[in-house]
Parts: sequence; C-alpha cells; structure tokens
Amino acid sequence: MDAKKFDVVVFGATGFTGKYCVKELAEVSARNQDLKWAVAGRNEEKLRVSVKWASEKSGRDLKQVGYICADVSDEDSMNSMCKQAKLILNLVGPYLLYGQPVVDACVRNNCHHIDLSGETQFLERTQLDYHQRAKDAGVYIVQSCGYDCIPTDMGVLFAKREFPGILNSVTSYITMNPGLEGLALNFGTLNSNLQMVANFGEIAKIREKMNHPPLPECKPKLRTSKVPFFSDICERWCIPMSGPIIDATEHSQRYLYQTEKQRPIQFGIYHGESSLRRVVAAILVIMFLVVMALFKCGRRLIEKYPELFTFGVFSHRGPTEEQMSRISFSIKSIGRGFSTEAAANEGREDLEIITQVNGPEVAYVTTAIVMVQAGLTVLQETDKLPEKGGVYAPGAAFYKTTLIDRCHKHGVKFSVIKESYKV
Repeated sequence: MDAKKFDVVVFGATGFTGKYCVKELAEVSARNQDLKWAVAGRNEEKLRVSVKWASEKSGRDLKQVGYICADVSDEDSMNSMCKQAKLILNLVGPYLLYGQPVVDACVRNNCHHIDLSGETQFLERTQLDYHQRAKDAGVYIVQSCGYDCIPTDMGVLFAKREFPGILNSVTSYITMNPGLEGLALNFGTLNSNLQMVANFGEIAKIREKMNHPPLPECKPKLRTSKVPFFSDICERWCIPMSGPIIDATEHSQRYLYQTEKQRPIQFGIYHGESSLRRVVAAILVIMFLVVMALFKCGRRLIEKYPELFTFGVFSHRGPTEEQMSRISFSIKSIGRGFSTEAAANEGREDLEIITQVNGPEVAYVTTAIVMVQAGLTVLQETDKLPEKGGVYAPGAAFYKTTLIDRCHKHGVKFSVIKESYKV
C-alpha cells in the first residue's frame, strides 16, 4: 500500500454527512501534514463545492485535495478509486443498496474500508462473504464506525479498562440535548433504516449460514426491560434499543471471547426521553414508520414527505448549522461485576462503576469525528489491529489501539463519573 497516491479517500463527499467528514479531515490534516487525501463521488463539480464549504468552515487551505470521479454502478471507476487509496471512508448509503460494490473493490484492490452502516443485513452479509477474502488480501473492513456503535462498543471496552475487577455487564442510557429548536436529521439517515426494515426477512437466512455458536452464559444474567421505565442513572424515561447498536457489541465480544479467551460482557442500551408522553409518542411513530416501510408505496411516501411522517425530525435539507451547534449527546453507562474470581464463580456482583461518553451533535459532527479517527487508527496503528485483515465491528478491530484516546482528544469524551464502588 505504500506506493498508493492517497492515504484516505472520502467516498460520498457531497452527501450531508460526507461534507462534515471532509471538514473534519481538513482540520485533522492540518496537524498531519504528510496525510494525502482526496474526495470521491459521481460529480466533480459538486465535490469541489463540498471541499470549498469545508475549507471556509475549517479555515484550511485545501488546494492539495485530490478529486476522483467514482460511481458504485461503474466497476471500473470503483477499481480506479481503490487502486489509488490506502483507505476508503465510505459514506454512500443506504449500504444495503450501494455498499457491496465498494467493499468488493476494496478487497480486490488492497484498500482498507470504513463505513457507517447500521443495516444489519449489509453488516452480516459482509461478514459472511468477505471476512476470509479480506484476511487473505490483508485488508481491514471495519463496520459501523459512526455515532451509534463507536461510542457504545468502545464505551464497553472503556468501562472494562477502568473497572478494577471482572466486568460482567454494561447497561447504557443515551440521551440527547436537542437545543431550543429540537432534534433535526437528514433523510439519508432515515432511508437506511427504511431499507433495513423492508429487507428484514434476510437477517434470519444470513444468520443461519453464519451459524455462530452461542456465547457462554454469564451469571448473573443482565436484566433488561422491554417496557418504558424511569432511570435514576440518566434521570429520563427510557425505552430499549435494539439492532446494530447491540449487534456490533455482541460481534466484538464474540471475537474477543473466541480469539482472546476474554469473558464476554453482557450489554443493554436504552434511549432516554424527558417525559413518559414523549416516550409513548416515539414508540407510536416508530411503529407507524415500520409498518409503512414494509410496503414500497409506503417507503415512497416517506421519501417524498419525510417531515410530514416524522413530525419535522427528518427532512431532505437536514439540520441547520445553528441547530447542530446547540445539539449534544450523552451516554451514561453502569458497569457491574466482581472484585475477585471467587465472587465471579459465585455469580455475586459486588462492584459497580458509572462511565460516560459525551460529545457534540451526534449524527453528523460526532460521526465525522469518530469515523475519521477510526480511519487514521487503521492507517497508523495497523500493527495493533487483529490478525492480518478481515471484517470487524469497532470493538473487535480497535481494542488494542488508542482510538478511545484519539476520540477523546477530538471532542468525543470518555470519562468515569463515579469510581468503582462496592455494592
């Protein structure tokens, strides 16, 4: 890879999230003068608009940035892009529709790949079809490197690092501070979830082929709630979360158990709202969107009128910069475990710790920070990554690296808010 023209290529740089990754990379590259990078997409004129915007917002001179025209429907352009890059930051979604050609080109052309995918089918199909091929090629495919899975998956590893005994479980509570104007998101974020729901039936078929052996049962078993409840940890009304945010951590814990013989850590996560009324409203809206997403006509209606069907949360224009500047997030986690092997053998939890991950606007600003840092970690700490390539969740890929410290330095803070204490 040393002879390649670019260290990093941001593919999908004209999208809403893409332009924030370009801005973040502009700021980071100012402190990494030797970093050679480019932007890629279907339209060079639009790419130049994104780079100009990032230059103005970051105050950086970006004349050295390269431009690559690439389209997922054009195999030759995919090969050309990947031949020039050591690593692709892939922001072209939904990944269920557009992800596979990029992964395939990366593996064939010896190029590492970082994505933001939250679509279970794409994540697990990629693990099934490309893990061995990527290992054979010496290529790392690290999935779900965005706001949802890096703060949570790496947050579990942070709690383990700070825990003085044997960690058994982590329960996390994610809350948003939406500012005065409320939470706002771009439609692309919603569209990925619509595609996942529309193709839900594929998940069981893929998992049957993967045929993972069950993880050992750790005691005491983590208690989870399927109904709304009030949490004293985050001081919010909470509902359980599921999907890739859980799957990524399970993937990492499975890998660490199978290869490092580490005790798997049980994980649960909840979303917190300020009132029970808001929780009930969120549940009703999600249920309605899920039903709509099962039908092609329903997905088309949501795509045409996202603001109407999500009560203004999702739109094609996305949040304004002023809105984003006022939004922040926090993930408080309580880790429970044992002070001694004897306590572990008895299944008697006698230690707890409370940790926190917090940062700026979560979907685009935080995502850009953690994605760029994940990419740089792959390039700069390759010797600390597992095996010699393959497909991994963040925790499995980065458990020996400094990714947590890198993210902390750039504004996504990992901290202990209550030292371990006996219970």
